[in-house]
Amino acid sequence: MVIVRRSAEPGEAELYALVLRARGIDCEIIGDRGQFHLLVSSENVAEAEAELKAFEAESAPTQKEAAPNVRYRAPIEIVLVYWALMLFFFAAARRNFLSIDWLDIGSAQAGLIRAGEAWRSVTALFLHVNGTHLLGNLVFGSLFLLLLTQILGWGVTALCVLLAGAGGNLLNAMVRPPFHDSIGASTALFGAIGLLAALRQNWKTRGASSNLRFWVPVAAGLMLLVLLGTSGEQTDILAHVFGFVCGVGLGILLFLLNSKQPSPTRSQWPAAATAFILIGAAWILAVVAR
Repeated sequence: MVIVRRSAEPGEAELYALVLRARGIDCEIIGDRGQFHLLVSSENVAEAEAELKAFEAESAPTQKEAAPNVRYRAPIEIVLVYWALMLFFFAAARRNFLSIDWLDIGSAQAGLIRAGEAWRSVTALFLHVNGTHLLGNLVFGSLFLLLLTQILGWGVTALCVLLAGAGGNLLNAMVRPPFHDSIGASTALFGAIGLLAALRQNWKTRGASSNLRFWVPVAAGLMLLVLLGTSGEQTDILAHVFGFVCGVGLGILLFLLNSKQPSPTRSQWPAAATAFILIGAAWILAVVAR
C-alpha cells in the first residue's frame, strides 16, 4: 500500500477516501501520531492521484479578482496651489491688475461662449463675486481635492476637476440665454463630487449592480449637490448640476479606460502639466481677445 495523502484532520482524510471509493478505488485510512494517512494499492496510485487532484481543483475556492486598493498620498501642495491660483485671480480682479477687467474678459457669458469664446468656460472657474463666495469654494474645494487625490493622484485630479468644471460651464452656456453670466470654482467643485461618486461606484463596488450598495456613492454625491449647490440667491444651480454630471461622466470614462488601476503614477506629471497649459492658454486667449 502506498500513501497518497496525509491529513491532520480525520474528516479531511475521510473526504478523500470517499472521493476514491466513489470512483471504485479501494483505499484505507491509518492513523499515526496525530496524522491520518490515506493509502491505496501500488497499481492504483496514478489513478488515485489524478482523481484527488481533480477533486482539489474543483473544490478550491474561486479567487475573485480583487478590486484595486490603490491609495495615493494626499499632498497638501495641491491645496496650496489651488489657494494660490484662486487668491491671485481674486486679487487681480479686485485691483484691475495690469489694467485688465478680469471679470469682464473671464466670466462664463453664455452668448460669448456660444460665439466661440470657449476659453471662458475655464477662466470663469478662477473668478469670484466676493470674499464669502471665494472662501466657501476654497474650504469645500480643498476637502474634495484631498479626497479625490487619494484615488487619482494629484496630477490626474487637477486635470479631471478642471475638465469637469469647464465641461459644466460649456453645457450650462448651451442651454442658458445669451445674457446669462456666471463665475466661480463651484462648478468644478461639484465636478469633483461627481468624480468621487463615480469612482467609488465603479472601483469599490464594481460588479454589484443589483446590490443596493452600488448606488450609495451616487446617492451621496446627489445629496451633497442638493445640500451645497442649491442655496443662495446667486447660486447657478444648473451649472452645479452640469459640473456634477461631467464629473460622473469622467469617472466612468476613467474606469472604462483602465478598470484595474485608477491612474498610474507615471501619468501624474503629464496630467498636471496639461491642466496648467489649459489654464494658461485660456487666460492668454482671454487677454488677447479683449
